[in-house]
Amino acid sequence: MKRNLAVLVLALLAAAPLTASTFVAMTPNELVAQADAVVVGQVVERFSAWTDSGRLIYTDNTLRVDEVVLGEAPAFVTVRTFGGQVGDVIVEAHGFPQLAGDERVLLFLKDEGDAGAVRVLGYQQGHFRVVTRLDGVTLAVPMVDEGVRLLDRAGQAVAAPESVRLEALKAQILVRAERLGRALAK
Repeated sequence: MKRNLAVLVLALLAAAPLTASTFVAMTPNELVAQADAVVVGQVVERFSAWTDSGRLIYTDNTLRVDEVVLGEAPAFVTVRTFGGQVGDVIVEAHGFPQLAGDERVLLFLKDEGDAGAVRVLGYQQGHFRVVTRLDGVTLAVPMVDEGVRLLDRAGQAVAAPESVRLEALKAQILVRAERLGRALAK
């Protein structure tokens, strides 16, 4: 019996992708309810550094806020993400948001209370890249990596969100916020 269990565990480990990260999926309602702000903006500056312990690299991304969809946010916010490059050392944090320079984004933000930095709520689930197609349609593209597994609270796999028109996503956020009794952005 123990041998069969060991073989089963080894088979499951061999079948799992090595780069997979697993996260509890947040519903759209949970994202809206828990976000301190939802904003559309552009990354205008990035700075990576070691944490005080010298064990992790983080990146502070300065985001110019072009539109506040929900909550309140200043004209510029510092969005802290894990990973980055300091000198020759590169740390990639799979499953965590990785903002690119000059990237336009829609972000669900959560205040961390440390030195004014905020984080993206729900890891990559709260990060959408804003892109405009050649036909002029602007989309919000979810940035959940292919190697990321999202599970519901019962442990069942959940499909990653799909691209949607930016205006439709913003409207959905506002409808959910109103249903949840959230104050809308002014």
